[in-house]
Amino acid sequence: MVRRTKADALTTKNELLDAAERLFSERGVSNTSMMQVAEAAGVTRGAIYHHFENKLDLIYALMERVSLPVDEMRDELRAQLPDEPLRQLRERSLHIVHQVQYDPHMQALVNILCHKCEYVEDTLPIHLRHLSGRNECIEEFIKLIELAQQQGSVSPDLEPKTFVIGLFALVDGLFYNWLLDTDYFDLCTAAERTIDTYLAGIQKQGT
Repeated sequence: MVRRTKADALTTKNELLDAAERLFSERGVSNTSMMQVAEAAGVTRGAIYHHFENKLDLIYALMERVSLPVDEMRDELRAQLPDEPLRQLRERSLHIVHQVQYDPHMQALVNILCHKCEYVEDTLPIHLRHLSGRNECIEEFIKLIELAQQQGSVSPDLEPKTFVIGLFALVDGLFYNWLLDTDYFDLCTAAERTIDTYLAGIQKQGT
């Protein structure tokens, strides 16, 4: 019997994630079984259940696979631009847009969450996990707007949460429509122009 190494196990896990990503993108989450993922990855039933308890576990792992670079980018911007909250907000938004357009794993995940995951009882935990991450990001963006207000670059009359929800709606709408037809417009170009227009509407003259 050949003893498997940690490297072998990691390779198998990544192959399973790639297979799940591909099948979920093509068929949807509800229409894909664990055995279909195992077969697509060329492994046994025992192998897939060794790494993942169920489809929810697979989705969570797909989320985690793309979250580390995003977290690193956020921390770098905090260190580089501690006194420029609006630039942090802009660069974070555009970085995610760039990842969706050019990182195949991020693009596949956003496509699955937007177009291929029915939020019914079986997949409700995916919806809740997605909401949790979104709400955490919204709260971080609200704090950036509040800091900009304290600095005087944004009107104190602006309601930060309403503004941030509008920004998320703008970016999510771009993702949704671009994924329907990725040849129809350039995502990064459209996002940069619309985000800059949106941010310009809240900045005081001369800031």
